[in-house]
Amino acid sequence: MEPSPAPPAPPKAVNGPSPPAATAASAAERYAALEAELFAHGASALAQARDTRPKNTNKAYDPKQEEWREFCANKGFEDGELVYENKLIWFLRDKVLNREIRGSRYKKKASRTTVDGEKIRQTLGIGAINSYVAAIVDLWSFQKSKGINTKPHPRGEALHGILRSRRRDEHLRRRLEFADRAAGTLQDGYNEAKMIEAIRFCWEQGREPGQRHRQGQGQGQPWPGEVEVEVEVEEKKKKQQQRLRPSTEPYLRTAADFLLAHNMLLRSESRLAAELPDFFALELPEEGPTPCFAMVMIMDNGKTNKVGRLEYGAVMRHRNPLLCTMAATAFYLFYRWNIAGEQPPCFRRRELWYNLHLFKGEKAAKQMAYDTQLDWVNKMFDAVGIKSKKKTHLRAQGVRHAELKGSSEGQIRRAGRWNRDALTTSYLTHLPRKFVRGMAGFSPSVQGNFYLPRAKVLPPRSLEQALWPFVDEWLAWFDSQEEEEEEEAEEAEAEEAEELADEFPATAEAYEADKADRQDLAGQGFLRLLQQLRIILLQDSVIMRREFPDHPIWTDPIFIRGDYLAFAKDVELSLMEVEEPEEVRVRKALPALAERLSMLHQGLTRDINQWGAETRQKLDGIQLNLADLLQGRISITLHAAPLPTAAVSGPPTPASSAAASFHSAPASQPPTGASSPPLPPLPPTGASSPPPLPPVHRRRLNTNNTNSRLNTCSPARSQPSHSC
Repeated sequence: MEPSPAPPAPPKAVNGPSPPAATAASAAERYAALEAELFAHGASALAQARDTRPKNTNKAYDPKQEEWREFCANKGFEDGELVYENKLIWFLRDKVLNREIRGSRYKKKASRTTVDGEKIRQTLGIGAINSYVAAIVDLWSFQKSKGINTKPHPRGEALHGILRSRRRDEHLRRRLEFADRAAGTLQDGYNEAKMIEAIRFCWEQGREPGQRHRQGQGQGQPWPGEVEVEVEVEEKKKKQQQRLRPSTEPYLRTAADFLLAHNMLLRSESRLAAELPDFFALELPEEGPTPCFAMVMIMDNGKTNKVGRLEYGAVMRHRNPLLCTMAATAFYLFYRWNIAGEQPPCFRRRELWYNLHLFKGEKAAKQMAYDTQLDWVNKMFDAVGIKSKKKTHLRAQGVRHAELKGSSEGQIRRAGRWNRDALTTSYLTHLPRKFVRGMAGFSPSVQGNFYLPRAKVLPPRSLEQALWPFVDEWLAWFDSQEEEEEEEAEEAEAEEAEELADEFPATAEAYEADKADRQDLAGQGFLRLLQQLRIILLQDSVIMRREFPDHPIWTDPIFIRGDYLAFAKDVELSLMEVEEPEEVRVRKALPALAERLSMLHQGLTRDINQWGAETRQKLDGIQLNLADLLQGRISITLHAAPLPTAAVSGPPTPASSAAASFHSAPASQPPTGASSPPLPPLPPTGASSPPPLPPVHRRRLNTNNTNSRLNTCSPARSQPSHSC
């Protein structure tokens, strides 16, 4: 017999709050946890917003916000660094408005004295004051988003009053401190002549002091009479490359960087971040007798573009090879790959070349530092005497240059990526051809005048393939994906991939990646750009060798090949033909002809309109007179005079008889005092003239002459009368 189950144990006493109190405590805990999580998400979003905004913004705001924190700590505010209007006004008056300009590593402080030797205090301008206000207001917006600042917006009426007052006194401040009045004007910068001097400086100084080069002199050959150190050839070549690299490459890089900034209207950060996959070539049809290809740069990130919007910059070959951006880029890459010994990119995998920078730092995968860029631009500007407050931000100079060349405001806006409308950002190509044409030295408004005498002669195919042979090899590798033999080998490749997947999974993934990258559009676009750049390099090298014969870039063996020397001679002959093609001359004359025709058209239109107005006025008068005549508002009296009695020989003709009978008819007497003039005699019988009409038909009806035979009386509009 099974034992009976034990009775349930009594419930144990619980020492704690009652169930309602426990529920309230748990709800409070959940609410606190939710509040903490909400605050954490908000703080994370604010940190992300701060990190993703332009670096220069943080660089400009951080020191000013640090000065604000020091000011709040020194004054001992209980609310700490919270921002509100009155505190901001105190900060401006105490620390900013009367503060002297400080020197920095980028800009030295200029000390100035009066004629009596008294020091002149140079204080901050309105631009610097506005930047302080913007930095502190930015701090308030972050405090507001965090929920720790409930004060209203600090830009109140009091703050606006202080800024307006300082803005009105800005003119007087600049006069009292003898500030440069040309700063920021059209005189602040450079012109095309100074640009040519700057590029010439980069080419002339791009070698070691005392280093000598001559045409046809190889890197490993000593000069006659010189004592050569007994070293291995390879070691000597490496030493020469190391000696050349720090002296030549920065100059060529600075020239390309300067032209890229000026002609593409690029900011400094856009140039520093530019990578090789961002460039490709695009043919521009109907530009002229010379084939025209543009070098296009893709930009999807920048100071005003943080959302991945696609933007473009473009340049075409310049009329002057010294100012040609494409030629400068070609010579810079040539020096890196052919002289300095840098390995050309490998296009098999995107991971191998997508992060290679155009303007590299220590390595190609690392971008050049901003300080390096600024130092070399300062060196170039100081050497040629360019005085400009903007050193790396050269967009303003490019805009002025384009405007002076005749580019319209709309073209400049598109070129500088200043348009934000849907048409520009979503549908147009961002390639303002008139702007690109003007920056290349041609007339912006005339399409079809792109003609370069140095480009008339194309280099032989063997010479092209000798320069950067990897270009043709990689293009053939890309094109082989589309050949029929690839389709035939698909089964074999699939079997090989399965075997690799079984034995080496990582190798199989790499194999699939290689297969996918054979359709890489960026790789094919950059290689086609290199095809155009090597043609430009060979054609422009003929002129550049003549201008700078001692440059170390001519030590490459390609410039002593027989086919290159023959090609250079043909280019020299083509440069002697200064006459432009007839097509270009006609297109250049068309604008002047169109302007002359427009002026003639305007003059003819004006004369025709004037003549038409006068004619219409006369016709309106005639129509009014005819209406009065036909509607009986004018009284007309006809007087018939008898024919003179003259001997008529021969039988009378029917016409003469009719005329006689007509004149013999009774007629009303003329008015008293009126006399009718005698009628002209009839022509003799047998004359060749046709028979005369009755005299009444030969009279002239003239309503404006009251003395004519057909007299008109004053209008009798109430009772018209007609008597014959």
